[in-house]
Amino acid sequence: MEFVSGYRDEFLDFAALLFGWFRKFAAERGAVGASLESRWRQLEAQIRRLPQDPALWVLHVLPNRSVGISLGQGAEPGPAPGLGAACFLGDEPPLHLRDLSPYVSFVSLEEGEEAEEEEEEEENREEEGTGVEKVDPEEDGEPGPTSRESPQEANPPGETEEAEQEAGGRGGEEGCREDKAEEEAGPDRRKGRRSEAAPLHLSCLLLVTDEHGTILGIDLLMDGTQGSAGKGSGTENLAPRAYALLCHSMACPMGSGDPRKPRQLTVGDAQLHRELESLVPRLGVKLAKTPMRTWGPRPGFTFASLRAQTCHVCHRHSFEVKLTPCPQCSAVLYCGEACLRADWRRCPDDVSHQFWCPRLAAFMERAGELATLPFTYTAEVTSESFNKEAFLASRGLTRGYWTQLSMLIPGPGTPRHPQASTPALSLLLSGDPYQLLQGDGPALMPPVPPDPPRGLFGSWQDYYTWRGLSLDSPMAVLLTYPLTVYYVITHLVPQSFPELNIQNKQSLKIHVVEAGKEFDLVMVFWELLVLLPHMALELQFVGDGLPLDSDQQHFTLQRDGPEVSVRPGSGVSARLSSGTKEKAGRRDLQIKVSARPYHLLQGPKPDLVIGFNSGFGLKDTWLSSLPRLQSLRVPAFFTESSEYGCVMDDQTMAVATGGGTSPPRPNPFRSPFRLRAADNRMPWYCNAFIFHLVYKPSQGSGARPAPGPAPPAPTPAAPPAPARRRRGEKKPGRGSRRRR
Repeated sequence: MEFVSGYRDEFLDFAALLFGWFRKFAAERGAVGASLESRWRQLEAQIRRLPQDPALWVLHVLPNRSVGISLGQGAEPGPAPGLGAACFLGDEPPLHLRDLSPYVSFVSLEEGEEAEEEEEEEENREEEGTGVEKVDPEEDGEPGPTSRESPQEANPPGETEEAEQEAGGRGGEEGCREDKAEEEAGPDRRKGRRSEAAPLHLSCLLLVTDEHGTILGIDLLMDGTQGSAGKGSGTENLAPRAYALLCHSMACPMGSGDPRKPRQLTVGDAQLHRELESLVPRLGVKLAKTPMRTWGPRPGFTFASLRAQTCHVCHRHSFEVKLTPCPQCSAVLYCGEACLRADWRRCPDDVSHQFWCPRLAAFMERAGELATLPFTYTAEVTSESFNKEAFLASRGLTRGYWTQLSMLIPGPGTPRHPQASTPALSLLLSGDPYQLLQGDGPALMPPVPPDPPRGLFGSWQDYYTWRGLSLDSPMAVLLTYPLTVYYVITHLVPQSFPELNIQNKQSLKIHVVEAGKEFDLVMVFWELLVLLPHMALELQFVGDGLPLDSDQQHFTLQRDGPEVSVRPGSGVSARLSSGTKEKAGRRDLQIKVSARPYHLLQGPKPDLVIGFNSGFGLKDTWLSSLPRLQSLRVPAFFTESSEYGCVMDDQTMAVATGGGTSPPRPNPFRSPFRLRAADNRMPWYCNAFIFHLVYKPSQGSGARPAPGPAPPAPTPAAPPAPARRRRGEKKPGRGSRRRR
């Protein structure tokens, strides 16, 4: 697929922006250093002529002592071009954060330091036992430099070389060399027992932002290994690098906008503030009288999710070149005529922009229709410049399930919720199934209405009115998943498959295929019991992206009490109070988890299959899962975040099975949040469109295509359960029932 805007983790686009800007900054900083005086004077003169930004700018100094970066095979070492930056920006970029695990991972340095200290104590004890002399303190009574604080780190700025010479004179040149060699080799030998390569240590992060949270520049200060991490503030000798970062951030701001200089600058470190007092005025910028002692920007400060956009062909960012949309469709962004012509003439013809241009133009015409929603905040959240992090922060939506929607990700060692069913349910013992849907303010979900709905809901307006929700409530962003399932059951299946009579069923078995984020929001599906009180539902989440420790988990949500009980061999049963007494019999919502591709799933045939924002063309397992669905021939409905995705899904279905998909229709229960795209301007919304699979007729089709790894033969190991019970009965009776 050419466009991955609705499928790629937003954090990866953000990381690509950071590394792309940093790589450009590092290259140009080296070029300036080659001819220092003339280039710096030219750059300073250029910045003095820039227009002034009325916003306050902040230079953040963020030391890091506990997290290291481990580079795997295929990652380029070094801070400038490396850290696996090419993985973010290539022709086939990763779609999920876990895809970077072979290249980049974060490790805790504190555990390594504790282990290293223990090994040092053991070695010291061995040395004492064998009579080896230890290194004595220096003549002035101060201990010599250790592996945590090298002589270079202890020196003041600008005196590195002289200090090294003085240190060499005091301790002896040979002794210094021996100590340094032992210092470098010792930790490596010790760490070699645990891992082949020590992690890189990002000792300090310099970050330039404005008072609104827009990131304007970044610099990474890397130490070689974890053993070289110092205990100091991490701000020694930062003035030259910080000044270069400020200059580049003004001449080439990362976040958005034209080159500009701030009205005023504040610095988050006292020592660095003093060192910049004589440098910053050269740029025509006023430096605050005192450093920023606390979190100085406005209370509503949040790192904005506004991202620089990229050229669709060469992937250069808007801070490098000026981007313009295609003059005909206005959908795709290019940096100039050369990239537009290259994309226009691509081969084969069906991937060229010439082929797609009229189709993309038609997709762009649906932007107004998709943005027509009844909420009071619709204009804000459907705009191309939507700042999602600021919206969530301003409403106190910074915990629970709301963190799944922002770029806030757990740090190393922090368990992600939910990793397994039991810990997730332990957070819900209060009896409130909507606990994880709440923000920092008052309750967002009102009590369940005492009477079941009298009619069917076909829009957010109708549902909000019955549920007692204000149109200012952002709950639609989370409830888009259960409401989409409800819409499929009550509207689409009766229209497309009336013979199933699905609305009169007392129970439904639903497979949620290639599940990911939907499982992370599993408790939102509790709303299905509110909307369909006459049904017992079983949702089985299937996909190789699910956490492995949740595989084969099974738990039941019941509406008849607050207690929790554990059933041996059947997972966990959570009985949560809904706040009202049920008039009819008790109805359950069973949740099952299978962490495997769908074509490897064994078990009874479902009544319905649903997939959210599927992207058939982005994952090879669909080439086997779609034939499996073809063999089951069950109603299968899928959502997509754009019409473009629906077209690509139809092509993939034709290749995999010879079938196709139904014409997509807008989903009335789509998410109101617009998803920003990096290389295009098409409207993307979570669950924006919905369609169902159209299977290839079975008459005369003895051989159906099964590209890729074939599903485990049409195993009769997964027939419906009633068929197994009838297998021992007489054949004439079974045939007569089938004829009737």
